[in-house]
Amino acid sequence: MANTFNTNKDAPGIIAKAAAKMLADSLQFTKSISKVDPEDFKGKNGYGAGDTIYISKPARYIPQNTFDITSSVQNITEEKVALSLDTISTIGIEIDSLEFASDIEMKNVIKRVVKPAVSSIGQDVEQRFLEKASDATYNVVGTAGSTVFDPDTILSAREKMNKFLAPKDDERYICFDSTAGRSAVNARKGLFQSSDEIAKQYKQGFIGLADGFKWMENELLNDHENGNDVTSVLINGAVSSGSSTITIDGLTITTGTVTKGQVFTIAGVYAVHPITKKTYTFLQQFVVTADATANGAGQATVSISPSIYSSADVGLQNVSALPADNAPLVFIGAASTTYTQNLAYHKDAFRMVSVPLIMPQRAEFAAQETVDGITVAIVRDWDINKRRMVTRLDFLGGLVADRPEWASRITS
Repeated sequence: MANTFNTNKDAPGIIAKAAAKMLADSLQFTKSISKVDPEDFKGKNGYGAGDTIYISKPARYIPQNTFDITSSVQNITEEKVALSLDTISTIGIEIDSLEFASDIEMKNVIKRVVKPAVSSIGQDVEQRFLEKASDATYNVVGTAGSTVFDPDTILSAREKMNKFLAPKDDERYICFDSTAGRSAVNARKGLFQSSDEIAKQYKQGFIGLADGFKWMENELLNDHENGNDVTSVLINGAVSSGSSTITIDGLTITTGTVTKGQVFTIAGVYAVHPITKKTYTFLQQFVVTADATANGAGQATVSISPSIYSSADVGLQNVSALPADNAPLVFIGAASTTYTQNLAYHKDAFRMVSVPLIMPQRAEFAAQETVDGITVAIVRDWDINKRRMVTRLDFLGGLVADRPEWASRITS
């Protein structure tokens, strides 16, 4: 005889574990990036929305060319990165207790109710993580508005990642939408590849492995809209080393905007090799990290990434020179125009976390399970306001770009 709901004590755990596995299996981009080490959040019973985890980025040093290091001992500058637990995805469902009455009914609930609910949570989390990742990525290649995804365009993303020392291993990916995929497959149809990869192109429309990346089709990519001012924008005043903000002018008075995720270069500010500090031939790209609107003088203080470090900060130096007053800014793309952000990246460019939640002690049942680093909580209890039983599925996590230089957008 099947166990009844009253004695089936394993029901919440079974459902939570099934939900966590389904969610882990449904994630594509999220599953391809690094996860925060559990040691960084070990020992806490549960988290709530808005909590923060701090993770470390390895320090960088400049090798010396002499055994005498008397005047060149370097400080340990280990950067801390704040990872905000701000990605909440929750679905509440009314399920009658009788639907848990036996193992058969419970399996039916998992298939008929839990699976589609988890699928919706998966798409929600994936879309928001992709938006966070692309908004944090300041390297951009290709021509905004173009639908060309030929090998040279993709290899330019690879080149940019290589210049910033992204590991050259098999953990490089591209997330692209079907429009980019159509162009990419068409551009490669006559090229030599293994028979297996050619088969994927013709049979499935996928690229598989090409140009040094694993290709993954994803229709949840971020669409970014530029602000309404992208021309005649200048640096206003001096910028000090270590600054994460700049003041700009030349915007339309009180109505000029720049938007979070917008990418630009500054005249005379070139990128440098992360270790040797040799000046590259291309300008350093920066991304706006928060929306900004002009004041009555057409000026705005804009938060940017990466922070600007000159040679005064030896280990952190990332530009050839600090921006000069009145140096022009050049933005990627046209004003008030939306572009799809296809994304090339190394696995370690981003880190995500899914954390255990604070759980009630006296609910009818409550459980949470973790599968492949993805945690899902299930709680079922009485809603006193509407006299009904509510079952809810909850996810709490976050994403941080701790090595955004190991990624590049391919805007279209």
